[in-house]
Amino acid sequence: MTGTAVTASLLGDPTRVRILEALTAGPMRTIELAAATGMTPAALSRHLNLLRKAEVIARRDVADDGRGRAYELQPAALDALAGWLRSTSWAAELATVSGEPQTRELLARMGGFLDAFAASDVGFFERHLRPDAVLVFPYTRSLFDKQGCIDSVASHPPYRRHQILTEPVVRLLGAATTVITVTAEVATAADDTARPTFITAVITEGDPWQLAHLQWTPAALPNEKGTCHD
Repeated sequence: MTGTAVTASLLGDPTRVRILEALTAGPMRTIELAAATGMTPAALSRHLNLLRKAEVIARRDVADDGRGRAYELQPAALDALAGWLRSTSWAAELATVSGEPQTRELLARMGGFLDAFAASDVGFFERHLRPDAVLVFPYTRSLFDKQGCIDSVASHPPYRRHQILTEPVVRLLGAATTVITVTAEVATAADDTARPTFITAVITEGDPWQLAHLQWTPAALPNEKGTCHD
């Protein structure tokens, strides 16, 4: 992964996000960070070392009182991450896959969910998930309802790959419900490799449109090996 992708992966852990939030107030010693994050100094050690290795934070000697070292933010790494996230618009990218206007619109909506995770845009999920929405993802032990999805936004790593592999199939169910199915290679910043995934989304039209059901299922593509890029 690139340095920016590594940074994004690290920030998929809520403890590290709390560390960075605390450091926005200025340099802090380990004991001060422990108090701010509700962690013990020993539990923070690994997280601090990973953030230092990625050059997201730096450790410096505190010369004024001889009481040890303090940690501070390294703005360059965070600026690079912010620029990377701003440059990624999955809504626009996925829409280019199809020449059919309706399919392009549906793909853009699916991409909007990926963009909302990157931006931690809770409002997007509040608007575009039905109250009874059910989301099913592989490698998780439980289903997600609307609130469960919203609760996961802050700690969800951004997506770095979502390549459409098959022609999307769109089916209408009555006047206001659409089902779109597609196979894609998917990876977040926390994933080392992309995984082929069969995706089904059920969308109800309205103002605003809302997702009623989303299911991701591992897809075994014969004689093909997924590749990933940053």
